[in-house]
Amino acid sequence: MFFWGKTTQLIGSVCRSWHPLVLHLLDVAACADIILGREPQSTQKRMARIFGLPWEKARPWILLVIACHDLGKACPGFQCKWANLSDLLLPKVPDDKINHAYVSQIVLSEILIDLGWPEELALKAADAVGCHHGERASEHDKDKAEHEIYVGRGEYPETVRKHWSEARRKIFEALMTVIGPSDVPEKQDMSGPEFMLLSGLTSFADWIGSNDTWFHFGAPEDCDDLSGWFEKRKACAEQALDAIGWNPRTPLSPEQQTFEQVFSFGDPRPLQRAVADALPTLQGPSVLLVEAPMGEGKTEAAFYAHLEMQRRFGHRGLYVALPTKATGNAMFKRLLKFVQDQKGDRRIDLQLIHGAALLNDTYQNLRFNDIRDPDDNGEIRAGEWFTNKKRALLSEYGVGTVDQAIVPILPVKHNFVRLWGLANRVVVFDEIHAYDAYTGTLLIQLIHWLLELGSSVVLLSATLPPRFRRQLADAIHAHLPDKDEPYPRLSIFTTHQQIRQLHFEADANRRQTVQLRGISPELPCIKAALEEHLAKGGMGLALVNTVQRAQELYQQFPKGKTICRDGEHVGKRLDDGTEVYLFHARFPANKRQQREDQALAVFGEKGDRSGRKILIATQVVEQSLDLDFDLIITDLAPIDLLLQRAGRLWRHKRDNSERGGITSPLIVVASLMGDEPPSFGKPLWWGGELYREDLLLATWVLLRKDGRTTITLPDEIDVLVEAVYEEKVVVPEALLARLNKALPQGEGADICKRGQANQAIIGLPDDDSWNDPSRFVLYDEDTSGVHRTLMAQTRLGKDSVIAIPLFSEDSFDQGETPDFTKAKQWFMRSVSLSRKNVVIQLKSEAVGVPKGWEKSSLLRNCYPLMLNEEKRWVVNEQVRLDDELGVVYERKGDE
Repeated sequence: MFFWGKTTQLIGSVCRSWHPLVLHLLDVAACADIILGREPQSTQKRMARIFGLPWEKARPWILLVIACHDLGKACPGFQCKWANLSDLLLPKVPDDKINHAYVSQIVLSEILIDLGWPEELALKAADAVGCHHGERASEHDKDKAEHEIYVGRGEYPETVRKHWSEARRKIFEALMTVIGPSDVPEKQDMSGPEFMLLSGLTSFADWIGSNDTWFHFGAPEDCDDLSGWFEKRKACAEQALDAIGWNPRTPLSPEQQTFEQVFSFGDPRPLQRAVADALPTLQGPSVLLVEAPMGEGKTEAAFYAHLEMQRRFGHRGLYVALPTKATGNAMFKRLLKFVQDQKGDRRIDLQLIHGAALLNDTYQNLRFNDIRDPDDNGEIRAGEWFTNKKRALLSEYGVGTVDQAIVPILPVKHNFVRLWGLANRVVVFDEIHAYDAYTGTLLIQLIHWLLELGSSVVLLSATLPPRFRRQLADAIHAHLPDKDEPYPRLSIFTTHQQIRQLHFEADANRRQTVQLRGISPELPCIKAALEEHLAKGGMGLALVNTVQRAQELYQQFPKGKTICRDGEHVGKRLDDGTEVYLFHARFPANKRQQREDQALAVFGEKGDRSGRKILIATQVVEQSLDLDFDLIITDLAPIDLLLQRAGRLWRHKRDNSERGGITSPLIVVASLMGDEPPSFGKPLWWGGELYREDLLLATWVLLRKDGRTTITLPDEIDVLVEAVYEEKVVVPEALLARLNKALPQGEGADICKRGQANQAIIGLPDDDSWNDPSRFVLYDEDTSGVHRTLMAQTRLGKDSVIAIPLFSEDSFDQGETPDFTKAKQWFMRSVSLSRKNVVIQLKSEAVGVPKGWEKSSLLRNCYPLMLNEEKRWVVNEQVRLDDELGVVYERKGDE
């Protein structure tokens, strides 16, 4: 009597080959065994705690339960999908659409309870392996599965039911004989994090064990020696894991090293010394919150913390989360260099995880041309297997946007696989002040989950409002000190413990007094100020709050000679030698990447400082990019963001002769002038929805108070941020009415956002709120053709789409599925558009995602933007693509 578990593709009604079910179950158990064998002891112990047993006794039960993920395939409905090889009686109308995974869940829970397992533990263990296709069974799903198991009434159905039930029991007993568990667990229940670990490992093992590249089909005679088969399949699992780059999770630095040994740039800065001194005091996985000025070496401190926490607590890798793709690209290069310096003879997988990773040359070099050290066996690669978005977080090392890290706590398919990937890792979040109340709340809830999954977290910020510390402490039930230590500081959070804070001195060599000036927000005034202050040369940044303002400011400068990078237009050189560059998010991706690279080359640490060079940009340069300007002119923004922007001033030590005659760092703020601030309504240039009006008012008053002309960094960072965000700014009576109207609106909006975030997540890890199988599973955020309310959202904001500019020479055909080469070429032009009428038009039936693109892994969530000879959109000619400006909306309005 045989049951098939997998078949090759049907040819007509004939299947070329089939794989016995019991052999497939052992294949997946073998994969789970080898995966766990490559995990550090800390992971093994955490997995053992799922069943409340020592590792040696828990391991067989883990493998047996995972093996049973497809036990439900031994049911009439599934076997009738192809051929009933069992010769068992069938119901009169077999349900060949039955979800076999949910049958597995019902059957396994009953068997485990019969073996003496506590009922709740058995139910959750079966549930965890039953959801390996991505979703948990609802009550309706379980009713259908039970109907499949308990078919009908009467003598014939009873015979059917009995024979199939006995067959499943025999398969289970055969598995039990091979795997050999002993002591029955006595633990009564399973927590949310434990459930996620078991379900995540099950899906991971199933994905590997179902790949016939490594696991060829067996034959009926192979069932005669199941123990021998299991051992052979362990060898196949070893080969498969080697092939995808899942190597033993051993520390990068097995021996303790000092900061000086890890990095070769001399003595550690005070921040780095404080982190290094605090690490030996940690008793287990913790959250380290580093609040320190820009340019103090926070990233290196985070990398060092990872090394030590990995070595001491057995963490299995590192993920670094950034607010934007641009900051992720910059961090990827830094992490790559760090890992190369530390890896020794290890083979390491390193992923760049965001929507435009395809455009990053450094990452593509890793993917297709493994970087190897010729002097040893070490190798760093970006394995192809991990590039699938559901699997990317499984990679040992990764850099990406914060969105990729947040998705696992949202109700999407296979969220538990992503949580398994982040579990027992060190996860670094940089620039955490960059998020609004919605995303910030999601981040805090994610940190809570990570701690419960055994991970350590490092948080980095220069300008963090105090509220974040309070909210994080509340979430993980930690206790804040009565009074915060002075800034800069290190805070150490541990669940249910008193938070420890350490003050350290800022690097005295980096202290600087920034000159503060105000200016009219009119674009001709900004242009004139740039020319005036840079009359003798120097590097200037004009940072404006919207793409439209950036485009219009760029046009204020006369036409010049085109500056190209790798054949792409990136700026212009005026007749007087001035170089003007434009950088914002509404360029096609390949052109945006070239502009990002050009900005780093020209305005970075080693850029040519001769002459006058001006970068006009939006907030894309606000975070993490290593840019160094002599002068910054910026639109008004909340105080923390203004201070972030000021951090791009005089970032590197230079002789004053390289600064174009500017004798001290200077920031000029548009609208910071007059007796009262302008209206912050929608018609004005900042769009009205970017920033809370009460924060803008408080920032304006604070910087105008008593004729302030300087800001001392870093001394005043904490004082200024706290004043604005803790409502300590004394607002003149003439502005009180505006503030009293704006404050409840801003606070109310943030309360609403925090509520939305708390409703959006899968639940909390330390109560039973996660355990809701009926929760609707949402689509990933980049899924096309789905209303935004049905998507898992990591950020709030306007609906947006990814558009692909197309030209007549592209020979676009709605029904054609482009090959990978063409799809990649088109995808590299992608641009995100959020203008309301454009999004509506792109999503309409007249445009939509082409039928042929639905089968393309790169283009399936993209919309064609067909352009005419003038590069105007054929659907709406007021939308055009300009080589100098990017996508332009000619009719003014909201962006």
